[in-house]
Amino acid sequence: MGKGLVVGCFLEFQSFPGSYERDLKELGGFEERAVGFGVETLEEERESTRRAWEEAFDEPYELAGMVFDPRRSPAREFFNWATWDADLNRKYKSLHPRFLLEVCFFLKGKWESKEGKDVNKMFMRLKTVRCHREMKLEKPIAKLQFENWQRIWQLYCEFGTRGIVIEVRHQRSNCIGNSKMLKQVVFWWNDLLRVTSLTLTRELNVQMRAMASITPPVQAPYFLKCVPDRVTDDSGAMISDVILRMKDYHPQEGRWLSRTVLDHAGRECFVVRSRVGRGFWRRGGETPTAVKWEDRIIEVREGPWSYVASSVGSAPDNVVGTAAPKKEDLQDKKTIWCLSSGEVLTIDWGDGLNFLLENENSTELASLLIGRKLQYQMKGQRSIDETNEEEHYVTLIRFSPENPEGKATALINWKLFAMEFLPEEDAVTVLLLCMAIVRTMSEVKREDAGSLLARRRVREVKTGLRDWGSIMLSSPSSSYSSPHVKPWYWNASEVLASAETYAGIQQQTHRNSPSDGKDELYKQSVIP
Repeated sequence: MGKGLVVGCFLEFQSFPGSYERDLKELGGFEERAVGFGVETLEEERESTRRAWEEAFDEPYELAGMVFDPRRSPAREFFNWATWDADLNRKYKSLHPRFLLEVCFFLKGKWESKEGKDVNKMFMRLKTVRCHREMKLEKPIAKLQFENWQRIWQLYCEFGTRGIVIEVRHQRSNCIGNSKMLKQVVFWWNDLLRVTSLTLTRELNVQMRAMASITPPVQAPYFLKCVPDRVTDDSGAMISDVILRMKDYHPQEGRWLSRTVLDHAGRECFVVRSRVGRGFWRRGGETPTAVKWEDRIIEVREGPWSYVASSVGSAPDNVVGTAAPKKEDLQDKKTIWCLSSGEVLTIDWGDGLNFLLENENSTELASLLIGRKLQYQMKGQRSIDETNEEEHYVTLIRFSPENPEGKATALINWKLFAMEFLPEEDAVTVLLLCMAIVRTMSEVKREDAGSLLARRRVREVKTGLRDWGSIMLSSPSSSYSSPHVKPWYWNASEVLASAETYAGIQQQTHRNSPSDGKDELYKQSVIP
């Protein structure tokens, strides 16, 4: 039996026990010490098998993707490793998919310092090549000396991180917080994928080796968030002197609240607009007026802005989805939104808040439930703040013959305009649902829910510093307690905060351009 069993023995054991037995016999007695992979297997027997495996192959027994005890990999509870045959969002060229892989880092040996460095002042640092430069996992070398292979770190990384960097550093005694790098090795995902076993070993020292093991990348859920942007006219151009001059001072007509949709890497992929007013503006005293409730349609345009000067530009031309409210429902404390996809969203707040999602073109059922449900559910003891946040989330659950009990395909935080959805769920539908819910919640609460009236672009965190969802640690109890390495919905307000919030800049009242119209126009359009 060759090294291929290192990767495939677990699957072979479960699926082809006869073949598994024959392979073990070829090892000449190894089968007498090897045991199964079931959770019921005693720990001491598993340890005996691990030792026998290392003696035979000089490699770790447990590699990435092999779960011997689910309790040791809690991350698997909140990530769905299923593969999808179809991605409904491939038709949107501006939307880039996410790919996620599991990586385990192992260490074996003893550090011998040729430079006479004090081992007690040395430590090992792990970081990514891209996407999350802020993350630095560190452990002292003195505690990383093993006769056998030991797993040091387990992470879930986006393929866009490119790889993992391991550094051995020495703490300078004369400068607090400063250190000198003694050794650096890089494990590139592309190099690992070219190896049949998906493992690579690098020498850190004469007596110390490091190994990285990965799983093949699988497509992960999409992450999108909507950030406020400038008011636009009926054509999609921002209300601005710049646009006015480009059009030879031809008046701009109509007023739309606009949101720029960013993906997990901060790329612009859609523009969501909601109509609020009508009327012209051409540097005169014209005052736009609010439109009727049934005319306050929502539209989604595919692609980024076409900028003509600094942050001034026009929305893309391709309208890929719309949602229109019905006229007669507000008096009954109910709103109905008709989506271009054929789905009808009914939001009823007469006797508590309830959502109903129906589809004229499909027999499959769907449900919108308040809170984080199914795999998004928050388990264990929760704080009062976490409990109060539950109403800001809506989970989209779809029922099918394959999933008669329901499958959560999307999670929406309407207050923060953020959403996560599976590839089998349509991005435009999720965006329309989010905006329709925000507009309705403004009516329900009689306030500017979700800061819908914000009409300026805020500064986002620089791309690559801590990209949304680029890294997840396998254990939430890790010493690295940053919320950016945990599921975003565990602490969404901090994960999705703007750069201004991180810099400690308080929310200020910004003076909007007179061309936008008065604040009363937007308040009337959101809260009839």
